[in-house]
Amino acid sequence: MSSLSNEAQQIYLLSSVRKRRFPKRSGAGKLRIPAYILCFIIEGEGVIVLDGALQKVRPFQLYLLVPGMIVDIPEQASTFEYYGIWFDPIRLTKKQGAYEARTASPLAGALSPGMLPVHQPQSILQAMVQLYQLGKKESIRHSFQGRMLLEQLIHDLAQQGPVPSAKAMDERIERSILYMKRNYPDKISIEQLAEAAGGMSAAAFSRLFRRETGMPPIEYLSNVRMAEAKVLLSAKDSRVKEVAAEVGFRSEFYFSRMFQRTVGVSPTQYMKRGMLKVAVASSLSLEDHLKSLGIEPVCVADLFRYPGQSEEQHANHVKDQLALLQQSSPDLIIADDYHAEFRDEFKKSASPVFLDFEVWDWKRNFEQIAELVHREREASEMLTRLYVQSETTGQKLRGMLGDERLMLMQVNHRAIGIQGRAGHPLNELIYGELALNHGAPASEELWRLEMQPEEIAVLEAEHVFIHQHHVLAGSSERYQDLMRTPAWSGMEAVRLGRVYEIPNWFAMSWTPLGRQRIMVELLDMLNGRWQSENRN
Repeated sequence: MSSLSNEAQQIYLLSSVRKRRFPKRSGAGKLRIPAYILCFIIEGEGVIVLDGALQKVRPFQLYLLVPGMIVDIPEQASTFEYYGIWFDPIRLTKKQGAYEARTASPLAGALSPGMLPVHQPQSILQAMVQLYQLGKKESIRHSFQGRMLLEQLIHDLAQQGPVPSAKAMDERIERSILYMKRNYPDKISIEQLAEAAGGMSAAAFSRLFRRETGMPPIEYLSNVRMAEAKVLLSAKDSRVKEVAAEVGFRSEFYFSRMFQRTVGVSPTQYMKRGMLKVAVASSLSLEDHLKSLGIEPVCVADLFRYPGQSEEQHANHVKDQLALLQQSSPDLIIADDYHAEFRDEFKKSASPVFLDFEVWDWKRNFEQIAELVHREREASEMLTRLYVQSETTGQKLRGMLGDERLMLMQVNHRAIGIQGRAGHPLNELIYGELALNHGAPASEELWRLEMQPEEIAVLEAEHVFIHQHHVLAGSSERYQDLMRTPAWSGMEAVRLGRVYEIPNWFAMSWTPLGRQRIMVELLDMLNGRWQSENRN
């Protein structure tokens, strides 16, 4: 950001932030840009002519438009929705103890008119939405916070680098990591890393490294080598043996084994990852990950034994599903940890990759799958699309509900589950991204609180959403038990007739397409109820 201690400074005066559609009317025409505008496209795809050059416009692109630039709009042009930031670049020059302000032309730094490269569209969009929301609360032109947000955004765009971590790493560990990145092709010992860190003992260095990074130094070094290996394997005409040597492995076989353990696929498969035939073995609809990336899996199998299913039924089902997997001849099987017991069976058909569900991070799983099938750009666009949808859906729902509260429940054959505020992808969507109000009692520590029907107290919520899980095992009987309790009849949502039976949002929330469907269904349910009540 700018500092007034320099002789000449570049600052940015914020004029306005808008969310608009373009063009406003159909038909060909020309538009002369009157001001400096950062324009982030969130919807629409088509072509325009920008200063004489044909430009294909698509979602999640960022443009810097400058005064005098000409936009030619073709006949039957598409309509684009965008966030726009109007601003003035000002250059302050110190002369004889006073500052003189002049409009800067062109912009200083790495920004040039036209389409700007965007490595992290989510962060760009988030900054624009933050400025847009700020402009609704106060005069954005005179907002100090708005100016600071704009300067940070332009600084990040000019740098095109990751935002520094809020927690500074110990300098000794930073030095050792720099040593790794410079010398990873060589054989590196703990003693060498400890010496690079500043002459520490190997034991003290290892303890400090694990505390700062969360992993042992040798594992971190392996990850550095594998990251470089992925870059080299992505190059045209790369060879596994040569890549292994370049990243510090004398044995091609050992490199391949370590690569598969770290990445999930062999180096050879990684080189062909954009052309692999992929099957899915999952109880969490992981096939939706692939579909959101434009890939149709060759087979979708679910071998989990659901409650209420007999041993014989399950055995026959497993046999049929494994046969389908084998017949589909996949190159890769992506599986969740509910299917870990079938690892050896899967290997008869293809290499399996099991996603790590110890940490409930659906987004990390999605990005891992995207890398396995070489669809990283599509994954980034999908996540940005989800962000846009959650912003617009959340605004509509909050405007409709006001202070009204929501509770999510899942009834199974054993107990009644009441969802907490966080810790599960569905909780994070409803109470975090959509920012809807949670009813009481609300658990801050548990992602779900399970209890018997007779143990449940009156829930303080105006809307209750219930899913019946494992119906074959008897969840409907447990649901009937719940509805016979005094607590049920005492709930305001029950008295108001605002109890909604929902599909399995709990599983759907693990995938991008599932999260999209949840938001559509939630909005439809509440909007229908809202319209009905307001008519009456």
